[in-house]
Amino acid sequence: MSFRPVKQHRIAVAIVSQLKAAILAGRFAPGERLPTERQLTEQFHVSRVVVREAVRELEITGHVKILKGPSGGAYVTGLSAEHLNAAFLDLFRYGKLSVAELIRTRILIEGAMVRTAAEKTRPDLVRRLAEALAAERHEQPAHADFVSSRIRVHHILAEASGNRLLQTIAGALFRLTGELILAVKPPQKVIHRPEEHEEIIAAVIARRPEQAAAAMQRHLERMGRRLSRLEGAYRRQMTQAG
Repeated sequence: MSFRPVKQHRIAVAIVSQLKAAILAGRFAPGERLPTERQLTEQFHVSRVVVREAVRELEITGHVKILKGPSGGAYVTGLSAEHLNAAFLDLFRYGKLSVAELIRTRILIEGAMVRTAAEKTRPDLVRRLAEALAAERHEQPAHADFVSSRIRVHHILAEASGNRLLQTIAGALFRLTGELILAVKPPQKVIHRPEEHEEIIAAVIARRPEQAAAAMQRHLERMGRRLSRLEGAYRRQMTQAG
């Protein structure tokens, strides 16, 4: 399989577009691994840094799942929630959904999920949350890597809830949040401090559902205030692009 070389202007965006089109066209089946970073750099004629940025954006938008280890790489997801994700994005882009509404909905859904996660804490959940938190503390020069690391804890807690419908809805909300941050790319990469996730995780590990839900609400409310400041810039950017 081959891809077209792209021009320097908005390189990562062009790569994401081609890879996404290939996935949606069925050229990569669910569960199939994308070409390696080395292979993609050769096909696109770009650096590994650019390829890595593009693949991270695909992860944030739910098109691939990145696995670590000897058999790791970017694996295509089933995209069963793609229409829901796209609908949420369109609602936001056309002013039918605001950051304030997004945050209020996330508080309701994630409050329920984190309560359930705290009630059924397992060793593997504790390990995954610890790994995700450790990743947040490392400096990530690529903006997509930075955003991805901040969303990972939320994805893990959503999976731990055991409710696939809630997980699907939450995933679409996470994607919308990531889309906003990725599009605006604020000069100061401040979404939230790792300490905010530490408070949530500590309550989950201690099996304190209400404390975990309260910590999640405080965290989302603080993050919502920061995201609200980006909303105007996002809408201006979408208007200019249109």
